[in-house]
Amino acid sequence: MSADFERLIGRAVLDPDFRKRLLADPDAAAKEAGLQPDPEEMDRLRKALADPTQRKQLEDLERQAAAPVWS
Repeated sequence: MSADFERLIGRAVLDPDFRKRLLADPDAAAKEAGLQPDPEEMDRLRKALADPTQRKQLEDLERQAAAPVWS
């Protein structure tokens, strides 16, 4: 895994607004962050986001991350 791809995913984990932008448009999000991940890594990410099953799993994780820890 390239260092820039790790940074891209790391930022998405820590920054909910960036994560939404990454899910909506991975290439624009990478450019916004000033990162140039390996083209093959970005291709795999785009394919994963285009797959309905994987997309649903990512959206489910997003909802879980947004849920309050204490109720």
